[in-house]
Amino acid sequence: MSELIRLGDENGECVLLTGRGAPPGLVHLGAWLGDALTSENFQRPQTGNLLDAVAFPLFPDPALGWTGTPGWQGGPRPDRAWTTSVHPPEADAVVMTGEHPEGFRVEIRVQAVSPGLFGLSLRGSSPGGPEGRIALSMPLPPSAAEAIGFGGRWAGEMTMERVALAGGFSRSSRAGSRTAHDAFPALVAGSAGFSAESGEVVGVHLGWWGNYELTVETTRESGHRVVFHLDPAELAPRGEGGFETPVLYVGWSDRGLNGLRVVFQDGVRQLRARSGAATKGRVQLNTWEGIYFEHSEVRLKEMAGVAAAMGFERFVLDDGWFGRRDSDRRGLGDWTPRPEVYPQGLGPLVDHVHAQGLEFGLWLEPEMVNADSALFEAHPDWILGEPDQPLGRNQYGLDLCNPACFAHLESTLGDILADERIASVKWDMNRDLPQAAGRPVASAATRLIESVRARRPGLEIEACASGGGRTDLGALAWCNRVWLSDAHDPDIRTPMMAAYSLFAPPEVMGCHIGPEVSHQTGRRWSMHARASMSVLASMGMELDPLGLSEEDARIVAEYVALHRHHRHWLHRGHMLALEHPDPGLTALGVFSAARDRALLFLLQRTPRHQTVTGPLKIPHLHGDLIVSAPIVDPALHRGVRSQPDWLGESGMECPARFLAGHGLPLPIMAPSRGLLVELLPTG
Repeated sequence: MSELIRLGDENGECVLLTGRGAPPGLVHLGAWLGDALTSENFQRPQTGNLLDAVAFPLFPDPALGWTGTPGWQGGPRPDRAWTTSVHPPEADAVVMTGEHPEGFRVEIRVQAVSPGLFGLSLRGSSPGGPEGRIALSMPLPPSAAEAIGFGGRWAGEMTMERVALAGGFSRSSRAGSRTAHDAFPALVAGSAGFSAESGEVVGVHLGWWGNYELTVETTRESGHRVVFHLDPAELAPRGEGGFETPVLYVGWSDRGLNGLRVVFQDGVRQLRARSGAATKGRVQLNTWEGIYFEHSEVRLKEMAGVAAAMGFERFVLDDGWFGRRDSDRRGLGDWTPRPEVYPQGLGPLVDHVHAQGLEFGLWLEPEMVNADSALFEAHPDWILGEPDQPLGRNQYGLDLCNPACFAHLESTLGDILADERIASVKWDMNRDLPQAAGRPVASAATRLIESVRARRPGLEIEACASGGGRTDLGALAWCNRVWLSDAHDPDIRTPMMAAYSLFAPPEVMGCHIGPEVSHQTGRRWSMHARASMSVLASMGMELDPLGLSEEDARIVAEYVALHRHHRHWLHRGHMLALEHPDPGLTALGVFSAARDRALLFLLQRTPRHQTVTGPLKIPHLHGDLIVSAPIVDPALHRGVRSQPDWLGESGMECPARFLAGHGLPLPIMAPSRGLLVELLPTG
C-alpha cells in the first residue's frame, strides 16, 4: 500500500510517495494541494518501452530501473539493489535509510526549513572508506522551461545568465576550499518567461564552498532534474568511513523571482537564528582600500576619530598589521603585530578606537602562508601540495588536514581572540586550492571557524574569499556577514546584490562606500551613488576618511545617519528588484516585513533609453504613503527644466495603489548618478 508523506504548508509543500517495497519518490514540489489527497492522485501513465521504476526517486538506484545519474556512483555495484525504509516522519522532516548488499549505507533527510523552503542532505558510509561520487538531486516542476545560472568573475560575481533548459546546463567549481567566483552553487528554474513578479520558480542552492559539479539532466518523465555531484572524500567526515553532505536548499514560489526572494530571505533568517549567527549590523570603516599596507598607528587613530564623528560604529583593521607584512609577498602565517608599526602591540590602537565609541575588528587569513614568513620557515611541510606549485597572491594554502597544523592554528586564533576587545573578525581566504581535491580541506576549515565561534560566541565573523568566494548558506551558518565582492562600482555591485538577494537577506551583504574612482574598474562615481547604494545592506566604507572633502564627509554622515535610523526594519525587511523598461536604469529596494514602508535605490547606469524616463511601478506596499528623497544629489537639478515635485522638501503623498498601478514619476538622471527614495506611511 502506497503512503503519502507531506512536508510544508499553504506556502508550498513537498510530497513523497512511499510503499510497495519501492524507494520513496518525490512526486510534488510546489503549491499546497489541499487536504483530501491520496496516492491515487499521483498515478502516471506508462509506455511499453519504460522499466517499471520509481518516477522521481529520492535516492536514484540503477538496479531498480533508474537510467539517470545514480545516487551513489562508482562505489556500490549498480546491478544490486538498495534496500530502503522510511522512518516515521517527524513534524517537519522525513528520513529514509538505504542499505546496499556490499555494506554501503545512506541516510537521507528531507526537511521543511521554513515556509516554501526545504532542505535535502545525506549521510553515508562505505566499508572501504569514502569512494565514488554522491549525487544530491531534486526534480524540477514540469513547468520548468528556463533557468538562471550564476557566473561572473572576481570583482564581478553573481552574474545572472538565463538559458533554456532544453539545451541542458552544467557548472562546476574546483577551487578547493572556496567556490569559484564564476560558479556560485545555485540555479533558479521556472516557467517560460518568468520574471521578477510572475511565474512559478524554484531556487536550488547547495550550502557549500567546496568542490562540486552541477548538471541539469532531462528525465524520461518529460521533466528536468537538478543534480549536484560531490566527492565523499571531500565532505565532512563522520566516524570510520562515514561522511555528511552539505544541505541542498530548495525554495519554491508562484510569484516570480521576488516571491522566491521572500522565501529564501525569511528561511535564512530562521536558520541563522538557530545557529546564533544573526548580525548586529554595525556600520563599519574598513581600512583596506584607504591605506593598503601603508600602516601608521598615528594615522589609523586619526581615521578612527573621523569615522566616529561621521557616525560609524566599528573600525576594522585590515591586512598589513602583522609579522613582516609590508606587501602581499610576505608575512602571512605570523599573527603578531608588526613591531616597526605597533611597538606596543595593537593595544594602544584598540584602546583609542574604543575611546571614540567604536568597536574594533581585525582582518585574518589563517588558512594561508607566505614562503617569506617564520611559520613557513619552521614548518615547510605544512603546506597543501608541492613547494613548486603555482601560487595565488604569492601564498600557499595550509594543510588543515594535518593535525599539527590544525592544532597550531586553533591555538593561535584562540590566543588572539581571547582579547574580548576584538568584536569582529574579517576571515579572508585569497587563493584557489585545486590541491584540495579528494581531501576534506573545506570541512576542516569549517571546523576551525566553528572552534573560534565556540570560544567566542559573541564574536562577529565576516566571510571573505577574494570577495564572493564564500557567500553560500553553509558559510551563513557560522558567519554574521559576507563580503559579497571586492567591487564597489555601483554598476557592478547593484545587480550583484539583486542576484544574491535571491538567496540571502540584505543584512548579511557587506556593501561599502568605495573610492570615487573604482580601484577595480577605473570608473568615476558620485558620492551620492556610492553612499545611497550602501544604505540598503550592511553598510560600511572602504576608503581613508581623512582624504574626504568637507562636503563628502558631510554627505557620508547623512547617509550613515539615515541607515541607522531605518536599520531596525531594513534588516528585517525583504530586498526586492523592480522592473523598468529602461535597460540602463536599475531599481532595487528593501520593503518592510509589514509592507508599510520601503527604501529604493535608483541607479542610472547608462544614458537614458528615452528622453523622459517613464514611471516606475512599485508593487508590494499598502496604504497611503509619503514619497520623498531624503538626500538629493544637486547634480539631478543641473540642465533639467523641472523634476518631479516629490524631490522637494515636503515630498508627495499618494496611495500604494497609484504606485503599483501607474508608477512613481521618475526624475531625469545622468549616467553614474544614484538616488535613494524613501516611502513611509502617512501616519
